[in-house]
Amino acid sequence: MEDPSMSSMCQLAAYVGDRPIAPLLLKSLELQETIFGAQATGLGVINESGLHIQKDYGHVKRVMETTEIGSLEGTAGIAHSRYNLTARDDSRYNTKEMAHPFLNDDENLALMHNGGINNFKEHWDRLRESHVFRSHSLEVDAITDSEVAVHMLSDNLNAGYTMEEGLRAVASACTGSFLFGTIIEGERDTVWIANWHQPCVVAIGEDESMFCSSPTGLGHMRDGFERFFEPPKNSLIKLMRGRVEISPLDLGKKAPILELDRNELGRQIVSLLREKGSLDIVQLAIGLNPDGWAKAVGVSSDVFSGYAENGISQVNRFVEALRTLKSEGEIVEDTVIQMEGGVGDTPRLSYSLP
Repeated sequence: MEDPSMSSMCQLAAYVGDRPIAPLLLKSLELQETIFGAQATGLGVINESGLHIQKDYGHVKRVMETTEIGSLEGTAGIAHSRYNLTARDDSRYNTKEMAHPFLNDDENLALMHNGGINNFKEHWDRLRESHVFRSHSLEVDAITDSEVAVHMLSDNLNAGYTMEEGLRAVASACTGSFLFGTIIEGERDTVWIANWHQPCVVAIGEDESMFCSSPTGLGHMRDGFERFFEPPKNSLIKLMRGRVEISPLDLGKKAPILELDRNELGRQIVSLLREKGSLDIVQLAIGLNPDGWAKAVGVSSDVFSGYAENGISQVNRFVEALRTLKSEGEIVEDTVIQMEGGVGDTPRLSYSLP
């Protein structure tokens, strides 16, 4: 299960359109993976022959060597670069089977997830007798929390729910933090995204659309799209050719809007680096919790901890603050190569003072 204090630890991308889908989405992941990601890589696509998935543990370059991920073709696809705090130091929690996307039992539905489902164990206990959990590891008797969502959604669809109804029901039943991205056979030009409060940037072109967790993931596509924007939190998003439909996800929830003092966040980052020295981006993000972030958004540490527990994400704002500090010469950015999840050449951004 992902740490709820910094639950948004993965980087995702999705695309609908006619461009070569594997190179496009894998490049998007590669651009994002040094932030939070690179422990496992997966891609799922829909084409005329059905749904196809390739995935493995490790960063994009490794998985391109160990699988046929680079040869996948389709008109709709979802791509995932995984980061898990437990798996960082214990490779038993970072296996090919634990990589996203996940398939339902009928293998006609694929789902990827960013965040941490706090109540996944109760769903797993309820579902494990009637569904195959491919991420289950006998060695540690654990699953990837995200896999419960694909079976919950599949059950809803089999019960007659529409995709909108099914995703809303899953969102209502899950606690914690989540962005679900899904594709299903029969919808070759659609990607569905259910987002409570995770990083989400959408781009729309003439006959295509795209989603990324971070604007960084769209860096190679800036000339190809006409519009870029961040959808509201607590949204159900339908990516289609040349258009995007957005509606409320969970009417029973209201996503809080935090007022961020960017200068204070910068001071907290510099102060932490002055105290700790060089930190990779994950260590730095965790080190700000809860006191540093609480000061930056003007609430008590207890209140911010409650926000974090309930999936209120500030990841893209954090990355933006780091880039501003770097451009102003306040901090130094490097890419370190280190062991994570059993892979010795995992790239990760690292920061220090000049």
